[in-house]
Amino acid sequence: MVDDKNLYTIIIPVFNISNSLVELADRIQAVMTSENHLFEIIFIDDGSTNPETLKTMKDIQKSGSINDVTIISFFKNFGQQAAILAGINNSKGNYLITMDGDLEHRPEDLPLLIKEQRDLNHDVVFANFKEKTHGAIKKFFSTIYTSIERRILNYPEGTKRSAFWIMKKEVGEQVVKFNSLNPSLSILIIKVTNKIGSVEISQGKRNEGESAYTVSKLIFLASSLFINNSGFILRSYLFFGLITAIILTSTIFFRGLNNLAAFWLFFIALPLILIGFAIIGEYLFRIIQNVEKQPLYLIREIIKKD
Repeated sequence: MVDDKNLYTIIIPVFNISNSLVELADRIQAVMTSENHLFEIIFIDDGSTNPETLKTMKDIQKSGSINDVTIISFFKNFGQQAAILAGINNSKGNYLITMDGDLEHRPEDLPLLIKEQRDLNHDVVFANFKEKTHGAIKKFFSTIYTSIERRILNYPEGTKRSAFWIMKKEVGEQVVKFNSLNPSLSILIIKVTNKIGSVEISQGKRNEGESAYTVSKLIFLASSLFINNSGFILRSYLFFGLITAIILTSTIFFRGLNNLAAFWLFFIALPLILIGFAIIGEYLFRIIQNVEKQPLYLIREIIKKD
């Protein structure tokens, strides 16, 4: 019996991946059909430079093996988060699922996500890898980033966020209202609702491509996390600046401009001033970008099945 009450929109952002897409679509079709779920797939070609990416998407759409496949093609690469937003804005389902196109997120885990959401009526359920196969350096930075993020955002107890999740359409409708130039959707989800769950899954084998979340990307995300979601950086700078000013002023007042005062002036105060200029510059740059209201993505075409 078909589950005709719910339509699941599966959003798959793709950049320069082609070889794994046919297998991914076939496995999604097999799993969702066996579970009697109605579904649509939205592929987002995030400005791929590999022409095979869009061609493979079109071949899947034309094959007819899946009834409802939509392709959204960007003019250029705008990033995974922007691609998912485009998918949300063009979705028809009352439940939204996001997953990667490289097979690390296994379609066979979709029923687990759906069941967890249904049984506990969560607004959102994240799927987390039991063990990650990333290198030691990336694991180290990822652990630090996650710890910082958890403290700043005050996650619901036991929650771990990821790029593989299911959420109610009404949550997605609230998420897209945030006008952030560098959005992190899983962070925005946590801002919208605290009815969040998570399940553990095994990591699938990546067939091609590399993770977009490199060490440099994690560092950028951490800086964005602080700047966009917390006053921690500004408050910390103010605190250390005041301490330095008090020590320097006291030293000069009581002892004159001696070696200790010179040390505090040139090795502590001056670097703090320069760091302060850099921090203020970064804040101003991001404010200007947001004030300009630049589009998060630009769509070249939307291809629907005939």
